[in-house]
Amino acid sequence: MKKIAQKIAAQTGAALGATTLFVSTAFAQSASFFDNPQTGAAPNVAAQGTLGQNITNLINFFLGLLGLIAVAMLIYAGVLMVTAGGNEDQTGKAKKIITYAVIGIVIILLSYTIVTFITSALG
Repeated sequence: MKKIAQKIAAQTGAALGATTLFVSTAFAQSASFFDNPQTGAAPNVAAQGTLGQNITNLINFFLGLLGLIAVAMLIYAGVLMVTAGGNEDQTGKAKKIITYAVIGIVIILLSYTIVTFITSALG
């Protein structure tokens, strides 16, 4: 058990070390890289657009997050079904998760359509 923990720690350390090589080159960019190319000004951290646009962006963000969770649940259910090995309880659980995840994705897509329609109708 101790050797497994050491092996995992060594692999994690190697991965973090390799990541820092790439991160240091990414942070080596000049500050002008992030400036607005049209005006040359630094980016403003304040919210851009109207209140309605900001609310729409927030709703779309959360709908995207929920969609990501639903897809992750589909993947989890697929793995559960593949590893069931003929166990009826486990395949039933996986089928139920798949059903609920697909229903969730349909609701998310309908919600996105409604938000887009209302946004375009209001201008």
